[in-house]
Amino acid sequence: IGAGIAGCSLAHFLANSGWDVTLLESKNNIAQGGSGNPVAAIYPKFMLNDEAYNDFMLKSFTFTTEWISQLGLNEVDYRFDGAIEILEKAYAQKLEINLSKKITAKEDFFSLINESILNKYSIESNSSGFLFHQGGWVNPLALCRQLINHSNIKIITHQKIKSIEKSIDEWTLKTEDQKTFNSSHVAICNASSVNQFDLTQHLHTDAFRGQVNWINSTSFQMPPIFTCDEGYLAPLIQDKHVFGATYAMNDFNEDLRTSDTKKNIASIKGIHRNFYNYCEAQESIAGRVAWRASTKDRKPYVGRVFDNQLFIKMRVRELAQADQLPWLKNLYIASGFGSRGFTFAPYCTYVLANLINDNLSQEDKKTLNYTNPERYRLKKMSLKKVASQIFKV
Repeated sequence: IGAGIAGCSLAHFLANSGWDVTLLESKNNIAQGGSGNPVAAIYPKFMLNDEAYNDFMLKSFTFTTEWISQLGLNEVDYRFDGAIEILEKAYAQKLEINLSKKITAKEDFFSLINESILNKYSIESNSSGFLFHQGGWVNPLALCRQLINHSNIKIITHQKIKSIEKSIDEWTLKTEDQKTFNSSHVAICNASSVNQFDLTQHLHTDAFRGQVNWINSTSFQMPPIFTCDEGYLAPLIQDKHVFGATYAMNDFNEDLRTSDTKKNIASIKGIHRNFYNYCEAQESIAGRVAWRASTKDRKPYVGRVFDNQLFIKMRVRELAQADQLPWLKNLYIASGFGSRGFTFAPYCTYVLANLINDNLSQEDKKTLNYTNPERYRLKKMSLKKVASQIFKV
């Protein structure tokens, strides 16, 4: 359910392992929600004091960049020739110390920004931060189209699923216009709509409205790689420089806002002053609005959910045993990727496909422990340990 980057990636991995997959999309085409922007940045956004998140980020980034490079996309639809993240100098130096302990061959992975790098990439001087050598970008629609170009995958659009019900050995999905689909396995990959079903209504996400803008090619010497400061500025892709993005929680206004365009322009002032001035002088600037689903702890929901009827009958001491947890069979979740969807979703759906195929590695189990969709319900019952150890590793 859902044909954005999560649904398309999962369909790809399952089809390649022999499954027949039907993608049900509520819109009129694939990649129409948060996966429909003109470009997606892919670079590792690390945290200063969250080692588990950084491990997850590193695994996702490394997997996704290598995987996209081998998919056979047209050269104009992706590039991993570097991405710059501008940070305060003291923060960047502390983060470098942490990353140096984690990353082998760090010189191949990142460099601290210096004047030489700033000059090479046409970025304002006096900036500090990182150049991630394998960072880059991808064309979201081109990627999603490539992923579902498989004889085992069928796409059906205009299908808004209203309910999911379990019979003895299969699931029945009903649409708003009374169509039904039956399947042995179901995966819910519909971003912030994940909690619309009775079985998953406890999976809270917030929908973050994001506006991006773009300007056609200019005469300026522009950064040739993705550059991220308060906002991001993309290199020239399909005759556009995309920049943004705003991030407003549970704001459902679909219209482009002049106020958000101004925020996006202001966010790139520290990247390229001439381009900033040029944007400031424009009477109108094109753009797009979409929503990203994010969880409270910014970790996605990837894995299985409990059978609610069994769950409410179980005692705390029973739930404290990981092998006693009442998982629903053959219902899976991949949602809540936030603004990092194109970094996280390919890796997470690869792991989820391994779960569906009963072919989990130790690393896969570690990832599913981290992204357990039922972590909040277990923690609320003071079962923090089992919430992060649903698989023994």
